Amino acid sequence: MVLGSFSDDGVLKLPSGLPMDLLDALPVDAVLGDELAGSRELLSNPWCAALVEPLRRRLCDSGLLAEGMVAIQCTLFRKSESCNWKVPYHQDLSVPVADRVEHPDLSGWSAKPDGTYVQPPESLLSRLVAVRLHLDACGESDGPLRVVPGSHRSGRLPSAEIANVPKSLSERMCVAGRGDLWLMRPLVLHASSRAIRPSGRRVLHFLFAPPDPGHGLQWRISV
Repeated sequence: MVLGSFSDDGVLKLPSGLPMDLLDALPVDAVLGDELAGSRELLSNPWCAALVEPLRRRLCDSGLLAEGMVAIQCTLFRKSESCNWKVPYHQDLSVPVADRVEHPDLSGWSAKPDGTYVQPPESLLSRLVAVRLHLDACGESDGPLRVVPGSHRSGRLPSAEIANVPKSLSERMCVAGRGDLWLMRPLVLHASSRAIRPSGRRVLHFLFAPPDPGHGLQWRISV
């Protein structure tokens, strides 16, 4: 039932099973300055990499993650009074890779402060799983993720089509308790509003992928 729900909806909430004292000990606040909303470069930190295996085992045992999947990125998102941000509905299309490779199926190359990104074909994007670990409770007033369940089944959508997809009737707010996980297929349409009452809520957003991305690509980092 859980696996079927994730396959159909492309999103699923479940408890992480991680102890609260472990979450308390994570040095996430040292990663960010007071004015910053997030950081993409966490997976190279030993404390962050150490979270991968218990999360992977939790999801593999539940049939929600294929054996052998690796974490290729972890981003820290935070909303606070000093940095209360929003993003419109979109799909996550870019992945971090080691180097640029010339291949007709690869597009959208970009260079960001942490390295090279590419938009791979839908055949790879559809296999990725984002795992969002909530380090703080996130209610409706905290600017939670908003998703359109099932929208990943339409595949990769042009921006103009995203704007025309009906959202109000099927939209779901991804509220969470401390330590909860939200799983999401990156092709699910998702957005986030500014928090009504910014609480400083923090989310670790892991991206899991097959160990071999194909097309001659290599992951920049994999755990």
